[in-house]
Amino acid sequence: MRMQPVRSDAITAVGYDRAARVLRVRYSSGDEYEYLDVAPALYRHLLEAQPHPWSEVGEAVKGHAWRRVG
Repeated sequence: MRMQPVRSDAITAVGYDRAARVLRVRYSSGDEYEYLDVAPALYRHLLEAQPHPWSEVGEAVKGHAWRRVG
């Protein structure tokens, strides 16, 4: 999955697999998580919410099932 850098205190990059509806988030700690069944609109909102994307949509993302990947 291609990761896109973002400006945020909490996260450093995000990626999205539209076909699988999986959002991958790389946190500032270096840990990576995938959030499952994330709508494309929520991913777009995350990208558009600069410079504080996680503050705006983090709670909505964390409401999805997840798995740690890195």
